[in-house]
This record gives sequence, C-alpha cells and structure tokens, in this order.
Amino acid sequence: MIEQQRLDINSDADHYYLSYVQPLFGGTVGVSWIQIGLGSIAQTSSEVSSNNEVVNLSMFSYFSNAFLFSYGREIVDNLSFGLTAKYITSDMTQIQGGQAYGYSITPGILYKVLPGWTLGVKVDEILNEQSWGTGMIEKVPPKLRLGVACDAAKIGLFAVDLSQILDSGYSTEAAAGYEWSRNGLSIRVGYGSDSLSAGAGFEVDNISLDYAYVKQTALSQDNVHRVSLSGKW
Repeated sequence: MIEQQRLDINSDADHYYLSYVQPLFGGTVGVSWIQIGLGSIAQTSSEVSSNNEVVNLSMFSYFSNAFLFSYGREIVDNLSFGLTAKYITSDMTQIQGGQAYGYSITPGILYKVLPGWTLGVKVDEILNEQSWGTGMIEKVPPKLRLGVACDAAKIGLFAVDLSQILDSGYSTEAAAGYEWSRNGLSIRVGYGSDSLSAGAGFEVDNISLDYAYVKQTALSQDNVHRVSLSGKW
C-alpha cells in the first residue's frame, strides 16, 4: 500500500506510508515505513524585540521516520495474537540536539465471539522510549484500545472503538465507523476525536484505489484528503 497526504498548516506537511504484508512463519508478517515531514519552520527567540515582536532566529525542517515490523497468527480457533515493533527517528535539521531515535512495542488480541462479531484489544506503545541529542529521554503513557465489529452480509460492516490513555487526567475517547461494499465498490463513513471522515474505494483484479476525507483540526485548519493504492498477489 502506498499513501501520500499533504497538509497545509503554518508550513507544508507531508505524510508518506508504504507497507508490505506476506503470509510467513505460520502467520502473517508485515513491514511498513511512515514518514512525516514539515518544512520551513521558524525558530524564534524566547524574548520579544523592542517593538514587542517575536524575533525569527532561523528556519529549520522536521522529519520523522517510523519503521514497523508486525507479526500475527491464530493461536487457537477464533483467537489471534499480534505484535508490532517500531523503530523511530526524528530530525530537526540545523538544530543542535534536535536528532532523536526510539522504539515502541504494541501487542494486540483478536477474538471472534460469534459469527460476524469480532472483539479486538490492543495496548499502543506498551513499551516505548525516545532519546534526543540533548540527553532528554521521552516516554509516552500507553493507550488501551477496545473495539467491536459486526459484519452483516446484507447491511455492511459496523465498528465501535473505545480508547483510554493509561494515565491520570485523560478521558475515554470513542469512535465509530461503517462500510458498505458491493461488486468492488466501497462507501465508508466514520466519526471520532470530534471529527468526521468519509471515503470510497474501488477494487479491480486485486488492485484497490481508496479515497478518504478527514477533518484533523489538531493538525490543520483545512480538510485533509487521502489517496491510497494497494495491491494483492
């Protein structure tokens, strides 16, 4: 799968995603690469000028890469386990100490409760750490996710997710989605984090082209459009 996203915030942002999945080792193996880049970011002074204005000291760019290795397999009938290990690099160009590297591990379980009903549980970043060139080490609290999906053949696929950051001061977040598919055409709509998403997909001979419209107010004042291409062989 290949995906490119372009955001318009104060400086241009690019989001690239590439992945490959292959049945292997009695289960399924996936490798992925994600890059987020921000260009032309202004480094400002901590004090204002005599005119009470912030002073721009220099311009720099930011790039973050994530390399993911995932493995999942069925343990017993209707019960599957998966694990994703991630290696992360970050680089604030021309900023001393602005380089970092780190890792995270995310486990998950999928259980088919009844025909058409699936329950999933995972803990994002259950182990994680990122070390900066300044000597600072960052760790984020893990996030517990619980999801339920119902695949009704004549109606469509419904899914509801709950997520909770495992630290004090964070509230539970909910998200919901629906997908309708017929003859290679898919229509999707979802809602979560106070934002709406919608999209469509078309599949021909194991090649899929998908489009999604997303509102990401935390990253951009404008709406985000995503286009992805995937193939199976």
